[in-house]
Amino acid sequence: MSSALQFTAISGANNEDAVCYLLEIGTAKILLDCGSYEDYPEENLSQLQRLARQVDAVLFSHPDMAHLGAYPLAFSYYGLTCPAYATQAVHMMGRMCMKDAAMAFKAREEGVLFDEKDVDQAFENITPLQYFQPKSLPGEHHNIVVTAHSAGHTIGGTMWTISNGAETVLYAIDFNHMKEEHLNRCSLMEGDQGKVNPRLMRPTLLITDSYNALYKLPTRKKRVECFLDSVNAGIKRGGNVLIPVDSAARVLEIAYILNDWWHQDKGKRDTHSLFFLSKCGRKVKSFAQSLTGWMASSIEEQLLDKDTKPFDLRYVTIVQSMEELDKKTSTDSKRRSRSRKAVVMATTEGMSLGFSQELFLRWAADKRNAIVLPQRGAPSSLTRELFTRWFERTQRSIQPGSAMKLGPPIRLSKTEINITVKKRVPLKGKELEDWLIQDRQRKEQEAAREAIMKRKRDMIDSDDMSSEGDSDGDDRRGIDIAATVREIDVEAISEIDLETERLLSGQTYDLYIKGRGLVRGLHFLNKSYCMFPFQEKIRRTDEYGEIYDPEDYMVKADHEDATLLLDIDKPYESDNEEEEEDTRPTKPVKEQRRVQVNCLLAFVDMEGRTDGTSASNIIVLLTPKRLVIVHGTHSSSKALSELCRGPQSLVNKEIYMPGIGETLNVSSGINVYKIKLTDALFKQAQLLGVQDKMAGFVSGCIKYSQDDELPVLDMNSAELESRWRPPMLLGDSKLSVLRGVLSSHGISTYFDSEGTLVCNNSVVIKLAMNRRKKTDSIKIQGNLTPDYYLIRSVVYGHFAVV
Repeated sequence: MSSALQFTAISGANNEDAVCYLLEIGTAKILLDCGSYEDYPEENLSQLQRLARQVDAVLFSHPDMAHLGAYPLAFSYYGLTCPAYATQAVHMMGRMCMKDAAMAFKAREEGVLFDEKDVDQAFENITPLQYFQPKSLPGEHHNIVVTAHSAGHTIGGTMWTISNGAETVLYAIDFNHMKEEHLNRCSLMEGDQGKVNPRLMRPTLLITDSYNALYKLPTRKKRVECFLDSVNAGIKRGGNVLIPVDSAARVLEIAYILNDWWHQDKGKRDTHSLFFLSKCGRKVKSFAQSLTGWMASSIEEQLLDKDTKPFDLRYVTIVQSMEELDKKTSTDSKRRSRSRKAVVMATTEGMSLGFSQELFLRWAADKRNAIVLPQRGAPSSLTRELFTRWFERTQRSIQPGSAMKLGPPIRLSKTEINITVKKRVPLKGKELEDWLIQDRQRKEQEAAREAIMKRKRDMIDSDDMSSEGDSDGDDRRGIDIAATVREIDVEAISEIDLETERLLSGQTYDLYIKGRGLVRGLHFLNKSYCMFPFQEKIRRTDEYGEIYDPEDYMVKADHEDATLLLDIDKPYESDNEEEEEDTRPTKPVKEQRRVQVNCLLAFVDMEGRTDGTSASNIIVLLTPKRLVIVHGTHSSSKALSELCRGPQSLVNKEIYMPGIGETLNVSSGINVYKIKLTDALFKQAQLLGVQDKMAGFVSGCIKYSQDDELPVLDMNSAELESRWRPPMLLGDSKLSVLRGVLSSHGISTYFDSEGTLVCNNSVVIKLAMNRRKKTDSIKIQGNLTPDYYLIRSVVYGHFAVV
């Protein structure tokens, strides 16, 4: 039995678009991420819409737009209602990211693709998991097991292993092998020696990205220092500093660094304030404080300090609107005649919409202000355009293979940029009058519809109470009521317009009598007919006749209870500052603006991704059988593939760089058969430990039974006693490993020019390859001396002999 393994790139292949891939294991279809940037391109959404109803499971890697931006849309409108899995941190922060995006779209776009209600419904479908928690897919695909591993880069960031028998797929994109201020490094690296985790080695298929393949980054310490120096350059000039960030992912690292820097220097606090401008900023901070278990050990140690809250961010002021930001920066508490300047982390990171675009329009023309980019942004975003201008000015003389240059901010003097601005403006004049008329008609229609549905519900209650003495009993009454509810749900919509006209004209019929209707199944259905305009009031009581109010029995919320942090639908209250919803009628407008940029501009890579050189080294150490490179330009994917085609690499033949819509057959071709062992055969087998597995040799005969679905392997004692077989050595046959084992026993070893291991200058160990059987064998050659027998015993002891 062999499972076909196919890979299809829906988005994010041979380009830097948001990521979305389809992995097919046999008949199971697994969607790897479901991302989209703010522009929501139709070509990617059309492919996703075509495949959405066929998917069996969805796996999410990171809580940002690039990895889950299209999920609420696909869940609510494309039929992507299959089980979805993510870590608890990705589940919570991803919901905040999408809610912030939904509110940004609603404030500026004309046709909103999804709203906050769609986000809540979609994320209720996600099953939260922990790291290293294996999870079998439901239903017929229960033999497929998915496991989450830490990827770094974002809180809860995940690399997925997908196992099905002999097939193991490692999906690892946007990982970081370096420890950060609030995050540990990814699970690929183990210990402090830079070794690869053996549990993740030798996957059948490795799916990874080439986003940073062309970049060699300076050390993290230098990048953090340059980032703070760039922010300080704007502060020293007495201007404002804009830092475009995402809603709930990388912003945590940037906010933590700036908060610690603000704590160390009181001078900055006298002239500038540090803000996080986001619609969901207060909830993001609360969730981060409840997710310290997903952060670095240094954050967890703060729990032991009674005077410090974990991830407190006491110097970061969270604001949720431009009006609130203006209010806090309009006057100074010490010098009320001067306005305070601000360092603002504003959403969204692409600056194509959101608060960051509004602040850019305000501050770009002032030469005292500064814009510090911590990421490159989406390919078609304003952030990417600014990054391109910065890169062309500062990295012209960089040599291939050299690290990116770090330096002071540059000035974009006399630079003009065309920006598409989308916003909503209040209605005026004739447009406002027409809207008020339509709104009044809409409210009348909604009130009429609600009254009609209420009468129908009362009709059901009346029929229920009047039929309590029926001889059919509770079971019959339950069937009739359920059928009536289903009938009303269907018929009410079709008759709603006619009954609305009757309600508005006063022609209402409020009292109904029951009668016999058509036969459905084994029962007659109760029907109701109009009599005369009168409505009978029905008292709602419990089964003992007691009238009760359900609100009297509801548990009152404790505002100091930490579990409220997990209540997504409850608004977060902080300092009694709640933004009032603007109910004024508005309309969306779009205009092209030509903005003159005179401010300082700096880019410092704070994306938290592994650079190209480190990624290629990790891939070579993982030794995957097949490699699929995605999420990068064609040139970056080609560069990563060449780095992985080293002379000692085991993936030099099976490297793929698929395009959008291209389906790859990446099956290993290994035939795996399932068989049951009888108890007698299993007891007779002698199992020996080989690394982290158990191995042994058995001999038997296969039997088939009608009672069992699988064939059975039973003992064949006669054949086992009569046949002789040569012993087999199981274990790691690498000569480098053997050299370490022999050296630990005090045996001097070295490799000669032919790659042969020479021991004590008298015994030679060679690795021979059997081309017909495609297996390796160890040959020990030398004179029969005590050294020979000692070395042979050590070598045999390294292997398991079965």
